[in-house]
Amino acid sequence: IALDGDGPDAKFLLRDEAKEFLQTIKAPVALAAIVGKYRTGKSLLVNRMLLDIQGGGFPVGATVNSCTKGLWIWNKPLLCTREDGTAVQLLLIDTEGLGSLDADRDHDAKIFSLALLLSSFFIYNSVGSIDESALNELSLVVELTKHIKTKSEEEGAGEQETGENFADYFPSLLWVVRDFTLQLVDESQAPITAKGYLERALSVAEQHCYSDESHAKNRIRRTLAAFFPQRDCVTLVRPVENESLLQHLDEASWESFRPEFVKQVRQLRLKVFSGAPVKKVNNKEVDGFMLASLAQGYATSINSGDALNIGDTWRQVSQNRSAFHSSGSKEYSAP
Repeated sequence: IALDGDGPDAKFLLRDEAKEFLQTIKAPVALAAIVGKYRTGKSLLVNRMLLDIQGGGFPVGATVNSCTKGLWIWNKPLLCTREDGTAVQLLLIDTEGLGSLDADRDHDAKIFSLALLLSSFFIYNSVGSIDESALNELSLVVELTKHIKTKSEEEGAGEQETGENFADYFPSLLWVVRDFTLQLVDESQAPITAKGYLERALSVAEQHCYSDESHAKNRIRRTLAAFFPQRDCVTLVRPVENESLLQHLDEASWESFRPEFVKQVRQLRLKVFSGAPVKKVNNKEVDGFMLASLAQGYATSINSGDALNIGDTWRQVSQNRSAFHSSGSKEYSAP
């Protein structure tokens, strides 16, 4: 979903080539969207760690400016086998970085919402550690009730959205922490897993819940835990020791990376390629035709200033799919 135009008047647009590509994909399909703050190496994560492409893939920049605009999909599905033996086609989506100098918080929330509703595996990329600052960067999640509606108009979409049903529609979460330097241990110095580290970070510190700031921080924790019941974490050490290589990692050979980093990347790939769930809406597997229709419907809603209404959009998608089967046509219209 590209941005047509610049500034506040820019419109979200599902490009024809993306629509044509998606309509060739049969179910079951999984979608992994990579989201995070701008200039934190999201595209590099996709290109080298997931696609394993040296010197190519999604656009990568070495400056302070945001490179990717909108949502970009890789034009070749990856055939993967889940842990239960199910074969799925995995699609990778790179997204515009959050918090860039030329975007506001409302724009970030729209990118965030689109990535959430279109994906089945939400990979959040951050740097350093899961501390208060990292959690605060995800405070967009708390504001999603302003941008997403789960009920159709017939079901009462005009009512205030509470987010109570978001977990039924949201993807699984994989938090990837880059350049991680801490030891994974608890207070007694006993080893913990990366997932355990995430759970500890999301636990509500009730003993410090006296100030308004503490209440706000704990609200973010509760919201993340409620919206993403299926969640995991991967930590990655700094990829190279040589500082001069950091701006050329997209072209570096695997031999240039630290052995520990390479090992951790293998673990990340395993989690993504064998763990990405099939995309479903209302317990129905979504194919490429439906994905194209969903993307177009959500883009239309954003451009009109409306919240992304899952119920209304899905009803239109189902109607279009039924019409497609009935007519035997090779194409069907998106909402």
